[in-house]
Amino acid sequence: MALQHTLERHTVRTLMKLPGGALGRLAGLVEKVDRGRLDPRLRLLLALGDGRKGFHQLPLPKGRALYAQMIDMLDVGHETVAQVSDLRVPVAGGDILVRLYRPVAAPIPAPAIVYFHGGGFTIGSAAEYDRLCRYLANRTGAVILNVDYRLAPEHVAPTAADDVVAAWRWILGQADTLGLDVQRLAVMGDSAGGNLSIVTAQQAALEGLAKPKLVVAVYPKTDGETNFESAVTLGAGQGGLDRDMITWFHQQYLPDDSLLDDIRVSPLRNPDLQGQPETILVTATDPLRDEGLAYGEKLKAAGVTVVNLDYPELVHGFITMGGVIPAARNAVNAICRQIRERL
Repeated sequence: MALQHTLERHTVRTLMKLPGGALGRLAGLVEKVDRGRLDPRLRLLLALGDGRKGFHQLPLPKGRALYAQMIDMLDVGHETVAQVSDLRVPVAGGDILVRLYRPVAAPIPAPAIVYFHGGGFTIGSAAEYDRLCRYLANRTGAVILNVDYRLAPEHVAPTAADDVVAAWRWILGQADTLGLDVQRLAVMGDSAGGNLSIVTAQQAALEGLAKPKLVVAVYPKTDGETNFESAVTLGAGQGGLDRDMITWFHQQYLPDDSLLDDIRVSPLRNPDLQGQPETILVTATDPLRDEGLAYGEKLKAAGVTVVNLDYPELVHGFITMGGVIPAARNAVNAICRQIRERL
């Protein structure tokens, strides 16, 4: 399996070096659904995956391993930072890993970003987001704290939400020791992690904790249900993430629908968003697009500043595709510039 993955990784990375026009034409020959509006490299990448089993169609350990392999195949390369430290943070019933990355020349105290990885609350880990977090640290100049919250189905809702809030509380308490500026702390995440970044900011307000200066929500899951139009129009598999996969993630994390109205699960349903931090909302051609935009509109109605960075040529998951998709890397760089300006 390791040899097969190595060969696939080499093949994909070699293909992605071909001219975009040629890749677009090749994608048109093999793709099973129309993806004409997407970046040509991404089109071919998705077409090559058509017909393969998704994470949700495999035994859970194999699904998690496949997710790790996909990120390894597509993500940016490993970069050096000045310091990497593994911290153990207490949570209810145990502790979790938070991996800290300090970039070269970061001041003390430094701005910092608390990062929550994606994966439907079920797959993914801090280890798989290691390269992205190094990349973010070097592009933003901020310390990154990569939170390895507990996953479903071993730990169902609202465990992930409670873990990240516990991590936020601990980081605030340890800011001086860690050399962090509590006035310049952000939360950031993609997909499930986007949900958790929003939840952290909301729960901080409810618990009387210092709120983040900035929330960065990348194609976030904002509601426990998936009833928005984009889930229907973009959830048929043309962008990788589809409704069947979303349903499977939901079943793992939220087996009891009585929690649907809990704002730790559905932060879109929070009736009081006044005073929430400035938010960078990142969207793409994605089944979760409309629920992300709905949250942005609700923030604006509450008087919160929202910056929407929209990438219709990209799809869900692009944040870990920067190693082979230049458009994805450019989008990540643009997000980093926006963060740097605000921190």
